[in-house]
Amino acid sequence: MTTSSRTLLVACAIALSAGLSTAAPALSAPGPDDRSAPRTVLDVRDLPQGDPPAVAWSERRGGRTVIHGTTGTRTPVAGAVDELAPMGSGYVVQTRYGRRTQWVGADGSPGRRVWRSGHGLAVSARGRAVAFAGRAGKVWSVDRQGDRVLSFTPVPTSGTARAVALVGEDCKESATSNGCTVHVNGPRRAWYTSSHGIVDRVPRLRLVSTGRGRWLGGITSLSDTGSCSALLRSSAVRWRTCDNQLSDLSPDNRRVLGTPAYADGFGPGSLDVLATADGSVEHSFTSARDGSSATYFDEVWEDPEHVLVVTYQADRWAVVRLGVDGSMEFAVAPRRGTMDLRAPFGLQTR
Repeated sequence: MTTSSRTLLVACAIALSAGLSTAAPALSAPGPDDRSAPRTVLDVRDLPQGDPPAVAWSERRGGRTVIHGTTGTRTPVAGAVDELAPMGSGYVVQTRYGRRTQWVGADGSPGRRVWRSGHGLAVSARGRAVAFAGRAGKVWSVDRQGDRVLSFTPVPTSGTARAVALVGEDCKESATSNGCTVHVNGPRRAWYTSSHGIVDRVPRLRLVSTGRGRWLGGITSLSDTGSCSALLRSSAVRWRTCDNQLSDLSPDNRRVLGTPAYADGFGPGSLDVLATADGSVEHSFTSARDGSSATYFDEVWEDPEHVLVVTYQADRWAVVRLGVDGSMEFAVAPRRGTMDLRAPFGLQTR
């Protein structure tokens, strides 16, 4: 989940909290507050250079954007890319300015249509379908045939909606497919819409922050001092926490990333790796006490044991690989830049 996605989620939650009590409600099944887990300070100034990312990533240089594929391919894309997801023989790309979503081929050739959309892409667990949303609760999906786009029954929300999670690998119902379901955030609450035409509120969550298969996580409440979240499996609450917001789920569904419970400042400096089974903290990447450590702007699972983050520290941007064992190395070498500009790197949405 990108930092801009997280900022938008918190902004929605702040609007939501205006109609709620300023005190977060008591939780009936709080997750374990295990802060004794191993910790690694997120200091990325002198790391070894590792392999390139095993997911697609974008690079902005000299006003041009290139998407780097996992096999070494380079796809030129017009505009500054905010979100991307491999799809078919190309990518679904969402631009940063003007918020436009479209499919592009591996050679950079654009698809037939461009959509004005809300921020964010929702990607299925195996990456065979991706969804996005727009004004008046409209929702679309693109499948692995590239630029085949399907429309869903809109969700009843005002403003611009944002797709967060997609369940199912083929959104077109057929003899071999049951279709799919897309979870969408409106300004004040989360909804889902399915290829069956069913639309309803997401149970037990106010806003969705992550999803993969049967797992779904999101915000349940927000107060002046933070937020509370829950992780669901098949709509049943597995555990709750007021220590983290829940971000990307690992490819094997064994772990979920936990960002700070309240987003503030230039960017988060700490990241927790949580067990989906019970919410316990397996490892924490923390800030240095003197504030000299890195902040990060993306967090995406590369494989079940490694997370990729875009970092900023000491006037340099980089893509760093974090191991669940606390290891750290560069996946993309540092590049000089300033905090006044957006990150020159972006990681695919999963």
